[in-house]
Amino acid sequence: MDFDQSELCEHKPVWVGRIAVAACQECERIDWFSSEGPVDSAEAIAALFGSYDLVGPLEALGAPTRRVLAYVPPSSRKRKNLEALPKRVWLQAGPRLWMSHDGEVLLLATTQPMLMENLTRGA
Repeated sequence: MDFDQSELCEHKPVWVGRIAVAACQECERIDWFSSEGPVDSAEAIAALFGSYDLVGPLEALGAPTRRVLAYVPPSSRKRKNLEALPKRVWLQAGPRLWMSHDGEVLLLATTQPMLMENLTRGA
């Protein structure tokens, strides 16, 4: 696995199940990997946070978008997945997709209407 690095930071992965998460507060981005190489952001997010329950859309302050989607984990075991990400930092998780959390609630922000629809489907 090859992780991008800069002069300011070294991206060290944290394994959560079968997904390696390289989340960098300095770069404000996340890279996703498996033992076989890079993983699509949608696949990684689904694997780590797909069982989270949608609380609903919220008006946002300081987020990359005006509205965000809030999710809560179904159990304390699933809440541990959030520990792979730095708290209270908006990270670019994929194309036009950002995420943040406070240790309890996962926030997703996107400027893609289709992605917003997909993230709220079935809720």
